[in-house]
Amino acid sequence: MKKRLTYILSSVLMLVIFITGCKDNPSGGGNKKGEFYEVNSWIVSTMDYYYYWNELVPEEADGELEPETFFNGMLQEDDIFSYMSDDAESLQQELQGSSYTAGFSPTFGAFSNSNGVFIIVEFVYPGTPADEAGLKRGDIILGINGVSLSRDNYLDLYYAEGEATYQLGEYDAEENAIGEGGTITINKAQIDLDPVVHTSIIDTNGTKIGYMFYAQFLVGEGDQFIESVDNALSEFEAEGVTELIVDLRYNPGGRVTAAENMANSIVPAIEADNEEVFVRYEYNDNLRSYFQSVEGINSPNLVARFSSDPVNLNLERAYFLTTSSSASASELLINGLRPYMDVVQIGTPTFGKFYGSFVLTGEDASPPNDYAVVPVTLKYANADGVSDFRDGLMPDYEVEEDIFQPEPIGDPADPMLGKALELITGEPGPVAKKRSNIPYQKLHDRVQLRKGNVLFEDFKDIRN
Repeated sequence: MKKRLTYILSSVLMLVIFITGCKDNPSGGGNKKGEFYEVNSWIVSTMDYYYYWNELVPEEADGELEPETFFNGMLQEDDIFSYMSDDAESLQQELQGSSYTAGFSPTFGAFSNSNGVFIIVEFVYPGTPADEAGLKRGDIILGINGVSLSRDNYLDLYYAEGEATYQLGEYDAEENAIGEGGTITINKAQIDLDPVVHTSIIDTNGTKIGYMFYAQFLVGEGDQFIESVDNALSEFEAEGVTELIVDLRYNPGGRVTAAENMANSIVPAIEADNEEVFVRYEYNDNLRSYFQSVEGINSPNLVARFSSDPVNLNLERAYFLTTSSSASASELLINGLRPYMDVVQIGTPTFGKFYGSFVLTGEDASPPNDYAVVPVTLKYANADGVSDFRDGLMPDYEVEEDIFQPEPIGDPADPMLGKALELITGEPGPVAKKRSNIPYQKLHDRVQLRKGNVLFEDFKDIRN
C-alpha cells in the first residue's frame, strides 16, 4: 500500500469527514419548545462550531421547523454545497462508494423547445446490471416505467428503487432530431463501483501514453479503490509510460486521501521527496485556533504535503480532461499539481468547488439521533494561493464533446482524448463530426454533487 498523506481532516469540494456529534443541547428543554427542538438544538451546536460561516447560525433552535428546513435557513446565501440527511448510515455507505444503482452515470438535460427532460448515459460501469443488460455510453433515456421524464418527476423516477424499464430515444444525425427507440429493463442492486472504469496504453511512434478514465475519488472498503489506482499506475510505470492522460470529465470529486494518493504518483519525484505543499486549508476561528494550538502551524490539517510513493511516474507534464462535471477533488488534484509541473487541461471549465466539508453525525448527541449534517467547513488553496475559482478551472485547450454523439471511452476518435494525443505526438487529431444541434439546458442534480463528498474515517469530535 502506498504511503499517503494522512490527516484528521480530509476534504474538498466536499471533502468529507465522518464525525460523531457529542455536544449536549445548548439550551436543554427537550420537546417543550417544539417537536424537533432536540434535533435542531444539536444542529445549532454542531453548526456553530464547525460551519465555515458560523456567524450566521442562530443562538437558539426553533423546534417548530422540520430539521432540514431549519438547517437550510441558516446557510450562507450562495452556499449550494451544505446539506443534511435523516439517514446517516445510508449516507455513509453512499460516500464509501457503495450505491444502490443500475450501474451507469447519468447526465440530465431539459429540451429547450418542450417540457421534456432526458437522461444521457455518460458511461457504464463494467460488470454492473446496466452493462449486462446492454446499456451503453450515449444511450438516451426519455422515460422510466412508462412515464415520460419532466422537470417535476425525473429525479424521483431515476432514483426509485426496484426494477426499471427505460424508454430509449435515438438521435438522428441527418434530421438533427431525437426519435423513439426501444426499451431496456434493468434490476438495480447494491454495488461497489470501482472508479477506475477504463485504462489503456497507447503506443504511438515509440511514445507510450497511459490513459485512465477515473470516475470518482474513492477509497473503498479495505482501500480497495486505492489499490485499483495503484495497480493501474504501477502497470503504466512497468510498461515505460512517459505521458499520462487522466480523464476526469465526469468526476464529481471525493476523498482527498484518494486525490493525494494519485498526486503522489504524478508529481515529480523530487517534489514528493521534499514534501512540498499540496494544499492549504482555511477554517473558521474555532477550527483554526484548535489546529494551531494543539498541532501547531504545520498541522497536517492546515497544510497537506506530498509524500514519497513507491509508484511515481516522475512526469514532466500531465494531461487532464475536464467538463463542468469535474468538481471537488478533481479540481483539488489539478490545482494542487500546477505549481510543480506542466498541467495541461483539455475540455471545458470545471465546476468551481473550492470548499470542503465534514460529515457530522448525531449518533452520540444527547439524545442520539439518526441525522447527519454536511456543512461547508473549510476553503482550500494550492501552494501558490490559488483559490476562489468560482467560474471553474479554465482549460488550456477548449474542446467540447457532443453528448448526443459521444465516442466510446478511451477511443482516440473522442475529441478531448484526440486533442491530448495530438499535443503529445504532434500528429493531427480526429476529424470532427458534424455536431448535433439539439437545444437543451443541462440540469444539475444535487445527489450527483454529493458524490464529491470526501469520507475520512476515525475522526473524533474535537469538541470533546
